[in-house]
Amino acid sequence: MGGLKKAIVIIGIVLSVFPFVFLALLSIAQDWRFPFLLPSYYQSARWAGIFTESNDLLKSLALSFAIAIMVAAFSTIAGFMISRTISLNVKRKLLLFACYFPLALSPVIYSLLINHYFILLNLSGTITGVIIAQLLIAVPFSILLLSSFWSGYIRSLEDIAATLGSNFSQSFFKVLLPVARPQLLVCFFQTFLISWFEFGLTTIIGVGKVQTLTLKVFEYIGEANMYYAALSSCIIILPPALFLWVNKKFVFSNLN
Repeated sequence: MGGLKKAIVIIGIVLSVFPFVFLALLSIAQDWRFPFLLPSYYQSARWAGIFTESNDLLKSLALSFAIAIMVAAFSTIAGFMISRTISLNVKRKLLLFACYFPLALSPVIYSLLINHYFILLNLSGTITGVIIAQLLIAVPFSILLLSSFWSGYIRSLEDIAATLGSNFSQSFFKVLLPVARPQLLVCFFQTFLISWFEFGLTTIIGVGKVQTLTLKVFEYIGEANMYYAALSSCIIILPPALFLWVNKKFVFSNLN
C-alpha cells in the first residue's frame, strides 16, 4: 500500500506541474511539430520582446494590473464597510442573500443585461466602464466574504473600546483594522484574481477596446498562434502563483 500511495502522489504532482511546464516550453519553442516530443530548438526572443515599448502584451499586462488593483482595493474597502452596516441591520440575512444574485448569473449573461445602461451612460468601451462592471461582481463577493468577520467577539471589542472612551474613528483604525488585516488581505487577493481573470464582462462592456491580458490570450488562441498564446498564458498565471505563495506564507499562517 505504501508503494501505491507514493505512486499516486507522484502521478498527482506530475499532472499538476505538467501544464505549467508545457506552457513554459511552448512559449520558448520554435518549430515544435508532431510527432516530435520536444521542440527542434528554443529561443528567448518572444520573452525579450515583451519589454519593448511597442509590444501589446506589455500594455495589456499594465492595463490588467491597474484595473485589478483598483477593483481589489475599492471592493475590499467597500465590502468591509458595507458588511459592517449589514451586520447591524435586522434584515441581515435577506441583505446577504441579495448579494448572491450578481454572482449567480454567468458574467456573459450578466453583462448583456446591464450593457444597455452602460451604453446610455457612455461607459461602454471605456476602462472606467470595465472597472465599474467588475465592481458589480467584486463588491458583493467581498461583502459575503467579510460578513463572517463581524461576530459577537468583534462586537465585544468595539463595546470595550467605547467603554474606555474610544470614538468610532479610533475604534475603527486602532481596533477593527488590525484585527481584520488577515481577512482583508485574503479579500484583496481574491477580488484581485476575480478582476485579473475576468473575461465575459470585459469583453462585452469593453467591446474589445479594453484589451486586458485575458482578452489577449483568447485573441492569440483564436488566431491559432500557439506560441504567443502560451507566452501570454505564462504571464497571466504569474500573479496568482505569487499571491498563492504570499497567502500561504504570511496570511494563512496568521489566521492559524
